[in-house]
Amino acid sequence: MQENYDVVVAGAGFAGLACARQAARRGLSVLVLERQSGPGARVHTTGILVHEAWTEWKVPAPLVRRINRVRVYTPAHDHIELERNGYFFMATDTARLMRHLARETRRAGVEIRFGEGYRGVTPGRGSLLLQGSGVTCRFLVGADGARSGVAESCGLDRNRRLLKGVEWEFEPVDGVADCLHCFIDPEFAPGYIGWVVPGVATTQVGLALHRDRQADLPGFVAKLDSLFGLSRNRVVEKRGGVIPFGGLLRNFYGERVMLIGDAAGMVSPLTAGGIHHAWRFGKIAGDALADHLAGGAHPGPVVRRAYPRRALKHAARWGYDRFPVARALEAGLLTRSVFRKVAAKVFFGL
Repeated sequence: MQENYDVVVAGAGFAGLACARQAARRGLSVLVLERQSGPGARVHTTGILVHEAWTEWKVPAPLVRRINRVRVYTPAHDHIELERNGYFFMATDTARLMRHLARETRRAGVEIRFGEGYRGVTPGRGSLLLQGSGVTCRFLVGADGARSGVAESCGLDRNRRLLKGVEWEFEPVDGVADCLHCFIDPEFAPGYIGWVVPGVATTQVGLALHRDRQADLPGFVAKLDSLFGLSRNRVVEKRGGVIPFGGLLRNFYGERVMLIGDAAGMVSPLTAGGIHHAWRFGKIAGDALADHLAGGAHPGPVVRRAYPRRALKHAARWGYDRFPVARALEAGLLTRSVFRKVAAKVFFGL
């Protein structure tokens, strides 16, 4: 028996759930397909919410932990501390947060099928047939991650510039306080940074680096032991994934299909943060889809116009890839006052 929907969303991450929920609230019939067995079954993100995300959608207090300061370290563990009055980050219990968002999305009228991934699509007259499911839809949304199957099957652009991310969750570690610890370390994190995050009932330690380099998280943890005593605490979970940082893809939509979230490259090219963009532009996409299926403009250009231009961040990304920031700091070639201003711009948008 064939099932018909207005919209099918491939992927039940932040972007997919935001889009599905908003489209359903606008009166569309929406199905979400997700290959994982359940919400938060396999987490691939550190799960930090920036202040802007927190002001747009509140998360239940037991699922978050407030972080007020940022501490940026050189390879020798010299550091500068950054704080902006009124600005904060939120670490999240990401698995529980995803379960909460899935419940909220279902309450909005969305059907979510876990354990049923996207397998391909066959265009038909007036509708799309989702292969292997007996489902048809008027519009397909690919929110299925940096290596999107929807992008591949529909001939859309795919993310080519990717970072590799690995993270361990430890039992809570004393001494990390309400501080986001970021490490500029070309040995362990070439191309990006390492971090220690005071999470919700855990301490998260991770690296992001160029995907063609080998991640040595045990070595990084050992290097940090004098600062945090990580070796005294048990690792409770390990995770990894890829992070697109090339910016919004040029061709992220077609006639009856559109990519959002990581699939579309909606990630900051400098900080590699994606949750805020995923949620915000997922909602924008849901509204644009409802308008389009009611006879309005295609949602792709609507989302593109709303998406911020990132010329300065792309330029900063280019410079970070090519300029030895850590060595320049330690050699005194880059003054701390200049670096403080740049870092404040990166973390707080000043």
